[in-house]
Amino acid sequence: MPELDAEEYLIGLFFDLGPTRSNGMVEGPTDWDILAPYASAKGLDADDTAILSDMCKGYHAERENGTNALAIAPVDRPKASR
Repeated sequence: MPELDAEEYLIGLFFDLGPTRSNGMVEGPTDWDILAPYASAKGLDADDTAILSDMCKGYHAERENGTNALAIAPVDRPKASR
């Protein structure tokens, strides 16, 4: 079994949860009504749950950005300074 980084387990949970959902009309990031019970069932703390929510929102935003033919690919964007 490979070694995992400190938060690498969140990637598996992220795709197990499913980062986006359809509300019947449009696709959107997974909402709290799905995320909260999932986090509770998995025993996640508030910080991990908030991170998963942010990951879902970021995934959805970049997926929507990908529909723009003139969008700059994430790998080609300048690095943001923190």
